[in-house]
Amino acid sequence: MINRLIAVNFLVRDKERERYAIIRRERDRLERFFRFLGWDFIIDESHEVVFVAPPGAALRRNFNREETIWLLILRLIYEEKRHALSLSRQPVVTLAEIRAKYETFRLPLPGRTALERLVRLVRGYQLLDPLDGEGLTDDSRYVLHHTWLYAVDTQEILALQEKIARFAQSTDREGEPGEGDDEDAADRAERR
Repeated sequence: MINRLIAVNFLVRDKERERYAIIRRERDRLERFFRFLGWDFIIDESHEVVFVAPPGAALRRNFNREETIWLLILRLIYEEKRHALSLSRQPVVTLAEIRAKYETFRLPLPGRTALERLVRLVRGYQLLDPLDGEGLTDDSRYVLHHTWLYAVDTQEILALQEKIARFAQSTDREGEPGEGDDEDAADRAERR
């Protein structure tokens, strides 16, 4: 169980009910263990997820630019959709909505092979699951798990949303985006 948490960092109750129940039952022991390691250990009962993380950026995986942009776009969509839902419901997004968010940044949606790889990436971290099988049509639906709350910092997402709003305003006023605006968004996504 501990190795599984260390390897993936997230556990979603709906996907692993038995492990979630064991973690809740052994909460005190696990808290002591992870505190000894200096790791964060969070059981978010309102969203029914478990999150563990080492201090600072230790043991973090480095993502390439395409993966980073994918993660940030999905996190933005998650943030927008979760406010419209009840606490226990998980947001659902279509590939068409993801494509539209890429267009907001004036970025092309990755090709089919890259999309398949990116979907596998976020599935592996229990951030997303397809609802309609493995298809990649505009109507394909994906559930966004509440683990997104811990995958990308909320403050960074709010700053990114503000940047998008300024970008949209400059486009409306001038008919053309401000010079360098789309590069700034891509650069910020790449640094993350």
